[in-house]
Amino acid sequence: MTISINSNLAADSAAAFMRVHQENLDKSLSRLSSGSKVDAVTESSEVQRLSAIVKRFQSAKTNLSNAMSFTQTQAGYLTGMGDALERMGELAMIANDATKSDDDRVAYNEEYKVLYKFLNDSISKAFNGRSLYDGASLSVSAGAEVSDAITLKGINFQHEMTDDADKWPPLNTDGSAMTDADNVFHFYQIVRSELDGDGNETGVPYYAIDTIAGAQNALNYMEKALLAVSAERATVGAMQGTIEGRKAMIDVAIENYDSSRSRVTDVDVAEESTRLAKYNILVQSSTAILAQANQIPQNVLRLIN
Repeated sequence: MTISINSNLAADSAAAFMRVHQENLDKSLSRLSSGSKVDAVTESSEVQRLSAIVKRFQSAKTNLSNAMSFTQTQAGYLTGMGDALERMGELAMIANDATKSDDDRVAYNEEYKVLYKFLNDSISKAFNGRSLYDGASLSVSAGAEVSDAITLKGINFQHEMTDDADKWPPLNTDGSAMTDADNVFHFYQIVRSELDGDGNETGVPYYAIDTIAGAQNALNYMEKALLAVSAERATVGAMQGTIEGRKAMIDVAIENYDSSRSRVTDVDVAEESTRLAKYNILVQSSTAILAQANQIPQNVLRLIN
């Protein structure tokens, strides 16, 4: 081995190893302090992509929760409408009694008109500016992609009134066929209003029950009107089941994407602590060896002396 003053290959080698060990020690300390093992551009890009997907899923879940609130509002009013129709049918049957006086029927009709107004108010209700019963179907995001969506079937209780079943338009406002047209026609006869001389609605039931004939007319439409409301309640229930199913699927997707992101970014503390101890020892040993290697050139002085 050549001994020289200008070159100290042993010290250079020890210094190189010490730099490598020090860099590894710094990385280990950084990972343990941050909890993240991402230290490369490619890894950071992958983590960002996974995080973006999770956030889109979370936003879609929020959309589905809003859709659930929409359908729950629909269901609430439909329940009230069903209860109102039941009571209206009961009042109409009571009024359809020849032993009752005209004054009795007028009294029953007063409660009937209150329930009638409740029905008309209910079918015009909206949720966050969106009509509940205009028949328009709504598309709701249900995943991380644009194509991931569900459709809330429109419920149509806002057709123009007519007393001619042959002229009844069996279509929803979006142009789709109405599956329950006959029952809905009967519902519209119950909520139909009298018109004044100018053709404007008066707010008074067209089939009032202040006469026996009026009570009988109301009874002729009441049962199928109630069936129309019951059918729409079933529709809303089916949509709520779909929403809950999609929310459960999103929960599973979020869990899996979070798991993938965790494998890329999260530090295994036990494993990294072992590396920290290893690199710490290597840095200390390489530092000690470098100190000894730096003493080698001094041996030249002994030869000279």
